[in-house]
Amino acid sequence: MLALITLTVCIALLIVAVTVFKVHPIPALLVFGLILGLATGGTVTTVTESLLNGFGNTLKWIGLIILFGALLGEILSNTGGSDLIADSIIALFGTKYLPLSMSIIGFLIGIPVFMDVAYLTLLPTLHVLSKKSGHSILVLGLSLAISLTVAHALIPPTPGPLAVASAFNISVGKIIPLNIVVAIAAIIGCLVWLKVNKNKLQTTNTIDTNKLQKTENKKLGGYKKILPFAALLTPLILMSVGAIIKEENAIIAFIKNPIWALLIGILFALPLLDKKDFSSKLNSYFNTAGAKTAIVILITGTGGAFGQVIKDTGIVSSLFSNTDSISSMGIIVPFLLSMLFTTVTGSITVSLITTASIVAPLISNGTLDPTFTTAAICAGSLGIIHVNSSFFWLFKEIHNVSVPKLLKSFSLLTAIVSLSGGVMVFLAYTFLRD
Repeated sequence: MLALITLTVCIALLIVAVTVFKVHPIPALLVFGLILGLATGGTVTTVTESLLNGFGNTLKWIGLIILFGALLGEILSNTGGSDLIADSIIALFGTKYLPLSMSIIGFLIGIPVFMDVAYLTLLPTLHVLSKKSGHSILVLGLSLAISLTVAHALIPPTPGPLAVASAFNISVGKIIPLNIVVAIAAIIGCLVWLKVNKNKLQTTNTIDTNKLQKTENKKLGGYKKILPFAALLTPLILMSVGAIIKEENAIIAFIKNPIWALLIGILFALPLLDKKDFSSKLNSYFNTAGAKTAIVILITGTGGAFGQVIKDTGIVSSLFSNTDSISSMGIIVPFLLSMLFTTVTGSITVSLITTASIVAPLISNGTLDPTFTTAAICAGSLGIIHVNSSFFWLFKEIHNVSVPKLLKSFSLLTAIVSLSGGVMVFLAYTFLRD
């Protein structure tokens, strides 16, 4: 009981440190990992070793995946690949169904491109489409922002799902099919809510053009029109197919490995670069991707370090020694924990890492299924995003929306998409589980 109280206090203090006192997650996770280990009987040496093992085991392959995913995003964003994807989907669905179009665009582009960058990059297109179609800029903005958030929370190579897969020691390819289904359910929940409440979301406010991402609108022609889609979808297909096929051979082992699958995707994107100064441009995008992902990679690693301390203490395993009672609750507990952490911390990645750290012992002892639990945690991490999120304030400043109105729209909508995704996970868990 004392160990459980210690764990609860450490997690509570960790949340307070990150949210109230604005302590950076990296030192916060390390310090409270050390405190937890020492308070439960460990020595400085053993706890430090536990932290280092957790950090190293988490980043031994996730670090490269995050970096390569960001590199792919940089290439697509700067060569016109992202614009081509957006324009193609809009042409396919037309202006009548623009919220649906923006959701698909956000979902696809949100996989390789960071949320803030993707949203700012697409803002000029959003502004023009709103004027031409008569759709509320807030409706289109919300459909885009929510779909970017869903992709960030559910689809690798974004850092959160990768960290959960690592904590549960499960192949990334195995989580992609179910997570895609859950993501679709979450986005459908978003679109239904927007359809019902579109009259309440009319606004005369215009976008602050000073916030628009200044990008060169490049036009791709010929075979290059296919390359952005190939670069984006090929890694997901390869990882999924490799995980589904049970036969193990060198080819399957190669294509299902997320590092090589992502590199294959990048190979499809390379012809988008101009032949002139090809190497210097590629190196520039690589450096930019490295700079953008460095902190994310370190946070992911320290989250793994904190989780390793929790595992080594054995607190969770002893707490849930009665596996029958936990099994009966299924994936509800991981979902609620993840939703709580996002609501409190404002960070989807921190929520995913923290929840996975707590739940991991229940995966290793066979109490919970890793695939369904991963999907539940990812859906729950959509949580309730509000004033403690940087993206909340970015959205507010760009669209000149009041905080109360944004709480009633954006924050409420994140809760709805989280619950929509959670319902899909629960249904899949109920009817498809072996």
